[in-house]
Amino acid sequence: MSSKRGMHLLVLLMCSSLSLFLFAACGSSTGSTNSTKTSVTINAYDNYFDPKVITVPANQDVTVTFINKGTNVHIVEIKGLVAETTLQPGQQKTFTIKPQNRTYQLYDELYVGKGMEGQFTGTDKAVSNITPTTSSTDENTKLQSAIEAYKKYVTQQADGLVTSTQQFVDAINAGDINKAKALYGNTREYYERIEPIASSFGDLDPNLDAREGDVPDAQWMGFHRLEKALWIDKKTKGLENYTTRLISDVKALRKNIDTLTLKPTDIIDGAVSLLSEASHSKISGEEDRYSHTDLYDLAANIDGSQAAFNCFKDYLSVKNPGLQQDVTTKFQKVDDVLKPFRTNDGFVDYSTLKDGDKRSIAQGIDTAGEALSKVAVTFPKS
Repeated sequence: MSSKRGMHLLVLLMCSSLSLFLFAACGSSTGSTNSTKTSVTINAYDNYFDPKVITVPANQDVTVTFINKGTNVHIVEIKGLVAETTLQPGQQKTFTIKPQNRTYQLYDELYVGKGMEGQFTGTDKAVSNITPTTSSTDENTKLQSAIEAYKKYVTQQADGLVTSTQQFVDAINAGDINKAKALYGNTREYYERIEPIASSFGDLDPNLDAREGDVPDAQWMGFHRLEKALWIDKKTKGLENYTTRLISDVKALRKNIDTLTLKPTDIIDGAVSLLSEASHSKISGEEDRYSHTDLYDLAANIDGSQAAFNCFKDYLSVKNPGLQQDVTTKFQKVDDVLKPFRTNDGFVDYSTLKDGDKRSIAQGIDTAGEALSKVAVTFPKS
């Protein structure tokens, strides 16, 4: 080989290597497959996402950065991948996720009712080029039965929420602060158990469950507004507007459930996201920051997510019995971790937990959530 020809080949190789390096280093919101981590930026404006449809490589690490470019607070989520995340105006947060070969729902909890939602898809080209086989009639029947069973569970919890909330607001309106405090944690359990499908509730979810700072103070209402009044302000007077609105919203929620349409992925993805939120943000004690009744919420989140899973056990017993047993075992371990903190009528004050206790609970929830996330992959592609 002549030196001139060798030098020419060397230059070509160097240019080729440089091109590959530049391509790999530059992440894309369309999620081009490459040998390094893909980076995606999702801008949240006040009534839309940009981009709202994202495709990334499946089964690879992907870095997702949310940036709030609006003037309002946003609570963003990719169901089954990124748990509810609050963003103040101008704030950004970054997550590393590993999407599977399927589509997830992107939405904003506060503005989903105004159309602020989109799609986040993981794709494996080798798989996506294969036409999915049609699921058997038996599989479809089992999935439909699972949806009906879950909706029945949600209806039962919503009925309990209406009854318990009525007792809670009656106690406040009667000036019985001790009774109202005693009812608060148990009442919220009903709502926390059905949070896997909170995105289906539209504005009712933030109306009922927004924390201080999630929305402008003039719009802040619901359980946590009353929680602060009872524990911090130590009052029951002057709260009639909030108690009236709370019971009204709870009844509206119960009514909406009758016409609710769900898909299997709505249920499982919602449960996975809820467990992620519980282990990464609620575990800090931010949810019930005034009453310290956080263990009621955490336990109810676990109960509700496990109930969602239980509805699909008949389907999984045929489709993937090993996965069914694995998820069952992981949920049992979470329950075992919570047992020391249970009392005869509820749970201990959350402020009494040590950091090690919280880590153990969070790790148990994470393990269950990771196992549960594999369930949605077994569903037929629509």
